[in-house]
Amino acid sequence: MRIRSPKDFWSGLCFIAIAVAFMALATRYRFGTAEKMGPGFFPIMVGILQAGLGAILLGRSFVLDGPPVERGRLPPLAITVVAVVLFGLALDWLGLAAAIAVLVVVGAYADRSARLVESLALAVALVFFSVVMFVWILGLPLRVWPDWWT
Repeated sequence: MRIRSPKDFWSGLCFIAIAVAFMALATRYRFGTAEKMGPGFFPIMVGILQAGLGAILLGRSFVLDGPPVERGRLPPLAITVVAVVLFGLALDWLGLAAAIAVLVVVGAYADRSARLVESLALAVALVFFSVVMFVWILGLPLRVWPDWWT
């Protein structure tokens, strides 16, 4: 078989690899049932959905023509990884609001066409949505602000 869409092929493989890794990690936790879900239920179900999406992309790469993988795109990928790592660190130290702002502003540097004002507006909107959804509605025990702020 000939790969007709290299971008879909490698994306599909990455989706499947990440899904398998997270599902393997989630097997440490009790799965539970659909009625009484355990802590491993959600990550395994999301992993199955992500692996399915990866399989669709992989199959599609053999059927449809698509663009090749661009060379020399390492800096945007590195910036994205740094933004996600900074989010994880900032979430613990600075709270949800600052972590989301750091993620959006640092991640925006991966796109040459991104503007600071637009990135800040997106950060504000995402902070508002996340606090309302995860803290107020779902009641997750996330610190919104750092301890020294309040």
